Amino acid sequence: MYSRKKMLSKFRKYIEAFVANSKEYPVVFAIAAGLYSFIYVYHSNFMLVNSGFQFVIFLCAYLLLPIVVFVISWQIIKRLKFLSKLQHYLLPILNAVFFGFYFIGRIYGFHERKIILAYLIGFTLLAILLRKQYKKIVVIQFIMAFVAFVCLLPTLYRATFDSDEWQTQPDAIVKTKFNKFPNIYVIQPDGYVNFAELAKDPYSFDNEEFEYYLKKKKFKLYKNFRSNYTSTILSNSSLFAMKHHYKGKQLFGAREVIAGNNPVIETLKNNDYQTFLFIENPYLLLNRPTIQYDSCNFSMDEVPWFGFGAFGMRKKLIDPLEETIRNNRGKRNFYFIEKIAPGHITTFKNQAQTLEVERENYLEQLKEANQWLRFITQVIVKNDPNSLIVIAADHGGYVGLNYTKELFEKQTDKKLIYSAFSSALAIKWPDNIAPAYDDQLKTSVNLFRTIFTYLGDNPKLLDNLQPDTSHSIINKNAPSGVYEYIDSDGNVVFRKVD
Repeated sequence: MYSRKKMLSKFRKYIEAFVANSKEYPVVFAIAAGLYSFIYVYHSNFMLVNSGFQFVIFLCAYLLLPIVVFVISWQIIKRLKFLSKLQHYLLPILNAVFFGFYFIGRIYGFHERKIILAYLIGFTLLAILLRKQYKKIVVIQFIMAFVAFVCLLPTLYRATFDSDEWQTQPDAIVKTKFNKFPNIYVIQPDGYVNFAELAKDPYSFDNEEFEYYLKKKKFKLYKNFRSNYTSTILSNSSLFAMKHHYKGKQLFGAREVIAGNNPVIETLKNNDYQTFLFIENPYLLLNRPTIQYDSCNFSMDEVPWFGFGAFGMRKKLIDPLEETIRNNRGKRNFYFIEKIAPGHITTFKNQAQTLEVERENYLEQLKEANQWLRFITQVIVKNDPNSLIVIAADHGGYVGLNYTKELFEKQTDKKLIYSAFSSALAIKWPDNIAPAYDDQLKTSVNLFRTIFTYLGDNPKLLDNLQPDTSHSIINKNAPSGVYEYIDSDGNVVFRKVD
């Protein structure tokens, strides 16, 4: 205790000496301008920015750039006599401008130039008025950075020590030898709720025309299918790992799993399949995972460094897919195709509209998704008529909730819970003959295990099906943690996961 008091006292003296000293510190002012925002980027978006490449970019943008600008500006103003009167204002103004740009840009978005400019003018005027007190402001900036770092420590700890043992398979499924080798197409329309739920409140949507089209094309519709998790990342990592991770928020390495470091791709490659990843935007690649697919329609050069603008990027999928199919005839091919539609209702409370407006917006997107699914399935059937085609959504549309994150508050209404988890599944089996055991196919975690059972004629793989449970993080109206919302029998429950 004495040692701690002594250390704090010594630290306080350093701060007091820094504030009282008339000497100027360009590098210190520069680091203070960017350090808080540098740390906060990782605290708030760790799963999107945890690559080594991005660390270097952020280090340069938030720390090295200010240091270079501050040092060069300081040296210039010291050497030009006609600017000497402005010397005492330079570092406070530069600090205010850089700190304000990073801070306000993060809140409003760096594209909001007028808002940022207005704030920067205000920050600059404050820097001039408070010039004599500005070292105290720099100390406050360092304290903010320290607090942000303390908040970041649990995330850094989990990222370092979280085990990937959850991906370990209970059997040798990756060594499965197939007896059938159709080309496989897994099409994922984001947020497409299950057909059975579409007809019910709160969706109350007549989807009969599209469902009739699917049946006419020999798709089998699985009307009680649902996801195991609430988001694209959590759902897809479980889908491709064929295992539960029981996470409700952060899953470190999730994008690496989705990008191909998973037993599904390993099993397919062990059976001489070429693997293709077709995604509409680079959301799945934002933290720059190593792509294990043989081919991807996005290169890392196209992935935004900071993630800004990623959701606005759209690549056409159908024409490039058709060309790829034609160029790879006679080979064994697997395609994962992700379409960002119909999506879901608004994510955040402060952006949410009325329940009816959110519903109408979702259903408009659903109609567009239906049209797109018609086009892409027609292309596949035309060019590859006896392939295995799977339409499998990642989660539901959340219609009926005010906003998606409302699910993280304890819910008991079955229709709202199913609105989030219920997801579309339709499969066109080769020769239009579904396996007898497909009635066991209830959730996405068991989708590929069921498909590999079919391709390998190996029913023993079904002995290790995962529980058909659905989970979410809960942070309000109940002790915080991950909860089981739906059990294996489809009943709504509320059990905390250890």
